[in-house]
Amino acid sequence: ALLIPGAALAWYVTLRDALQMGNMPGTMGMHPASFLLMWTVMMAAMMLPSMMPVAALYVRVIAHASTGMTRVVRVLLFTAGYLVVWAGFGVLAYALAWAISTLTDGPPAQLRWFCAGVLLFGGAYQLSALKAVCLRHCRSPLGFLFHIGNYRGPLRDLRAGLFHGAWCAGCCAGLMLVMVAAGVMNIAWMIGLAVLILLEKLWRHGHVLARVSGWLLLGTGAVLPWYPGLLPGT
Repeated sequence: ALLIPGAALAWYVTLRDALQMGNMPGTMGMHPASFLLMWTVMMAAMMLPSMMPVAALYVRVIAHASTGMTRVVRVLLFTAGYLVVWAGFGVLAYALAWAISTLTDGPPAQLRWFCAGVLLFGGAYQLSALKAVCLRHCRSPLGFLFHIGNYRGPLRDLRAGLFHGAWCAGCCAGLMLVMVAAGVMNIAWMIGLAVLILLEKLWRHGHVLARVSGWLLLGTGAVLPWYPGLLPGT
């Protein structure tokens, strides 16, 4: 009940900004602070739907120790910790976007090869052992519940959100870097990757889908320098 309208509002703001700004490569001339704010709202839109089952499980865990209003506050703190991780990831996203922006002033081949490298990295990451471990955590968060059971004090919910957010960032890092290469405000890639992430975490064949997407990214990256139309902006 809390996260669904929050995710819907984040999608509204993100799509509105995307339509206004267009799909420009790199930082789109944005100041770092503005970019990080935009990025955090976009991450709320893309990631909160796939995080809702874990949040619902967290509510059940804390239900015995909290009243109704206290549970609301605790879930909000948990979500805030989760988004703080993605805001921090935005620093890396900005650095990549800045590198792309600098390459747009040079020969087109440089940008194509650079973005091809990002896609190859993203594909390799999708097939990596680290991705598999992080995805297992997100698909079956029982270990997460055992871990947060030791948390105490007023910051326990924020810490729980940070902990789960770190695993989630580890699961989706490659895909998010690919999205930056495709254009941060590219609506089609944004929605496509959000659906992919949701299916990876919730569909019973999500782990297979992750590997298939990895091979597709590797194939796209391998031919991108010769077929730039495969990736917008290159």
